[in-house]
Amino acid sequence: MKEEIQNVVYTVTANCQDCYRCVRVCPVKAISVAEGQAYIEDELCIKCGTCVRECPQGAKTIRSSLEQVKQLIESGRKVAASVAPSFAAAFHIENCNKLPSALRQLGFQYISETAEGAKRITEESFKNTTGGNLCTACPTVVEYVEKYRPEHLSVLIPVVSPMVAHGRLLKERLGEDWAVVFIGPCAAKKQEAARPENRDAIDCALTFTELIEWMEEEGIDLEQCPESEFESFGDLDQARLFPLQGGMLKTGGIQCDGTEPDVIHISGAEDVLDVLALSPSEWNYKVVEPLFCAGGCINGPGFPKERNLFRRKRDVIAYAKKASGKKMTREPAEINLNAAFRPHEDIAGQEEISESVIQEILESTGKGSPEMQLNCGACGYKTCRDNAIAVARGMAETEMCVSYMRRLAQQRADRIIETTPNGIVILDKTLHIISMNPAFQKMFMCNNNIIGKHISYLLDSDNYEKLASGAGEQFESIRTKYGVKYHERTYALRDENQYVGVYSDLTKFRFDGDQIDLIKKQTLEQAKELLYHQIRFSQEMAHFLGKSTAQSEEIVNRIMELYEENVIRHDD
Repeated sequence: MKEEIQNVVYTVTANCQDCYRCVRVCPVKAISVAEGQAYIEDELCIKCGTCVRECPQGAKTIRSSLEQVKQLIESGRKVAASVAPSFAAAFHIENCNKLPSALRQLGFQYISETAEGAKRITEESFKNTTGGNLCTACPTVVEYVEKYRPEHLSVLIPVVSPMVAHGRLLKERLGEDWAVVFIGPCAAKKQEAARPENRDAIDCALTFTELIEWMEEEGIDLEQCPESEFESFGDLDQARLFPLQGGMLKTGGIQCDGTEPDVIHISGAEDVLDVLALSPSEWNYKVVEPLFCAGGCINGPGFPKERNLFRRKRDVIAYAKKASGKKMTREPAEINLNAAFRPHEDIAGQEEISESVIQEILESTGKGSPEMQLNCGACGYKTCRDNAIAVARGMAETEMCVSYMRRLAQQRADRIIETTPNGIVILDKTLHIISMNPAFQKMFMCNNNIIGKHISYLLDSDNYEKLASGAGEQFESIRTKYGVKYHERTYALRDENQYVGVYSDLTKFRFDGDQIDLIKKQTLEQAKELLYHQIRFSQEMAHFLGKSTAQSEEIVNRIMELYEENVIRHDD
């Protein structure tokens, strides 16, 4: 079994239930399957957290940094909190001004909004775009380009993310001895904070989900906390909209209503991957703002799942409006906002697979011909060919194919029926023969020519008649026919409107106790049935005989009396 120690996103194997949903939703297919369980391949993963958001069993999770943050605070070191502007979407608009108070109760000594960093990097990014035009605020997009689209590294704007900018800003403001903890909705922020070039900015990153868990552990009810202010500086009105699709363009004062051909904002894995699928020669944009989560950062995997996406958006907008005009002026500090990006060479699992190997795998699952390739996507891959390539790379299993497994199961079931020594016959709802196996044909000396005939053409049908009448769900008997003594067990397939008979040849077998009991029971039932018919017959006869029967009895009695009298006289 694979061991995942450092992965930001990993599998809780005890909860993994063999559903392949994570494979289906993973935009880069960074999930391998072994023995029915899905594992995240860290080298391929871009930390988008889509699998975390989509897994119905909670088997995919973001590695917790909660203990690390607690240790930072318990160490006595001064710790500042950088709170992502999407916090209003996680804690409801009415609780926004109470969050700083709750964070201070947890031990943070300085609470500031990451919107400060968002404002700074927007200004830096849009000074000019000669060094690139693809915004780099989303760490997942950066990770994707570095791993899968290195040809687009040149269009990345060489500026850090709002989190990194704010971390450096806080340490410049407060002192290098302070620790900074980022709190937001993103799994990729944990990976970004761990990059060597960013360790001077952020000491640790928490998700909103982790923060809520921590407050619950400490018994902090946000609704009961007093209102308090963030210690943020500058005009952040537009920067608080940063987590929404198009928020960075709005912060930078760039108009984009969707009709500009060279300025676009996109969100969601599919759109991001599509735009980056364009070749560098087709890249004629002035500015592209991509957010990997559909709808923007308000749909990150670090949110509580129960909140509706559009309620989240509404609360972010409402908080930005509510906080409008609240400013704390301070001399802007000079910080390093430059970033450098590098390609990831030789990503494991991306080697080319030969056509002959792909074809061999397709043929092994019965998909050698194009018409057999359903491309249903149930395995998690868009096409059967993609699945075959993943199998060749050791990322998938042939058993992930539903149609293949169904066909395999059907073949095994058919094989069992064909080879069993027991005779098996299947009837339709009118008790006509649908099919029978070789053992049944041999036992009762018949062939497929009787298919379509009523079962009574070949055997006693009373047990089947009982099934059809609804008298029971199964019956069994021991009978003799054509010189064969056999055990018959019949049962109904109600959903299919079919009846099945299973027959065992008892001619050469000595009966055991159970079989003798069955014979006794069957004989007793037959005797009771015979007695019942005899009683009914007598009752019906009495109706017709009527008084004549009584007269006959009188005559017989009279004859007997006369006979007795004659005997007595003779004795005298």
